[in-house]
Amino acid sequence: MNRRSRTSLAAALAAAASLALAACSGGSAPQQNEEGLTELTVMQIPTMDAGPLHLAVEEGFFEDHGLDVEVKIAEAGSAIVPSVVNQESPIGYANVVSDLQAIDQGLDIKLVSNCCGTGSDPEKDTSRIYVLPDGDIQSVDDLAGANIAVNSVNNLGDLTIKAALEKEGVDVSGLEFTPMPYSDMPAALERGDVDAIWSVEPHKSISDSRGFKPLISNFVEPFPDTMLGYYITSGAFAEANPEVVANFQAAMDEANQFATDNPDRVREIISEKLELDPELVAKTNLAVYPPGLDEESVHTFAKAAVQHGMISKEPNYDEIFVRPEG
Repeated sequence: MNRRSRTSLAAALAAAASLALAACSGGSAPQQNEEGLTELTVMQIPTMDAGPLHLAVEEGFFEDHGLDVEVKIAEAGSAIVPSVVNQESPIGYANVVSDLQAIDQGLDIKLVSNCCGTGSDPEKDTSRIYVLPDGDIQSVDDLAGANIAVNSVNNLGDLTIKAALEKEGVDVSGLEFTPMPYSDMPAALERGDVDAIWSVEPHKSISDSRGFKPLISNFVEPFPDTMLGYYITSGAFAEANPEVVANFQAAMDEANQFATDNPDRVREIISEKLELDPELVAKTNLAVYPPGLDEESVHTFAKAAVQHGMISKEPNYDEIFVRPEG
């Protein structure tokens, strides 16, 4: 990890830790609107995986469970954990590695509900590693020692890439990872600034349209049928507002099932909320959206994160979940 990215991650977690003291009392109680619905802010990033969350608002699942949810967008996931800890956004999304790193830093983060995950078919994966079609790297084996663009280092991207390559017998000790926005990656690849890029939807479909060569599915291949991200809250908020958290869980269960049953509606809401070309979205792969709270996936990723030095130890699994009733 380069010094700049390590400093950025440490600063975000330190900021969250400094705000944790303010949240220990449970913070102010959520307000109710004129209709008697509990007002709740939920923070997400501009990702296709947010489809079920937006559907829960649009289809009235939150309202059915007594919640008036406002979705706020953070340009970077690093802003969400501090916002959850200080209850600016009592609930928010973070990928499983970010969740584990926050817990490893001693932050009082609790996992509440599934967001999005992988299936079992690599062809339907939302993630790929791409290279130039006429470049020096033409096979998975050629990626040994490569410089790969990722959106942030020491996180979900490089963990899943290493795991995918290790599964294929590739030596990952010499890999380099260069952080940059997904939108900047195609030009960087074409200039030769990096040897390969990590593309997730909708950027995966953009890479396909530009004729880049896909080499490996780095989500499904090493981690089939697992959760990649969760909605989280602080322990203080969960303790002070158990009914609000339970209502959020119930609404998201309904939204995830609705999204699973209505993929066209997911694509429609994604096109609208992310302001993406519907023709592009029609070509993308969707994540899987199982209802519930998948604890086993956290065990799986925690073991991998310890192995690759991203967290110091596995968490106390008895303490990090807000388990739904029943």
